[in-house]
Amino acid sequence: MKYLKVSILFGLAIVGVLFGISNQQSSTVHFFWYFSKSYPLYLVLFASFLAGTLVALGYGIMSGGDMKAEERRLNRRIDDLKGRIRQAGSSQPPGHTNGRPGLF
Repeated sequence: MKYLKVSILFGLAIVGVLFGISNQQSSTVHFFWYFSKSYPLYLVLFASFLAGTLVALGYGIMSGGDMKAEERRLNRRIDDLKGRIRQAGSSQPPGHTNGRPGLF
């Protein structure tokens, strides 16, 4: 799986470089009424991609995207502890109620 991810990233990097080489035309960027300036098209698209990535990364951090891994880890821990409780309960001497109320 690791090699697949690396190969996809490498392929995308090659496509990005080829895209930049083939799009050398200039593009005029107008920022409302403050200024307008010409930049190469590949630079404008790369800046847009970078800005979108940063916004998505910020949103993921603020929305607690890393909490899902913590939740999975805690759920595994709970399952492990439940298994230990079951195992400890089966090794109790006969007549032991495991803390549950019984008739006698």
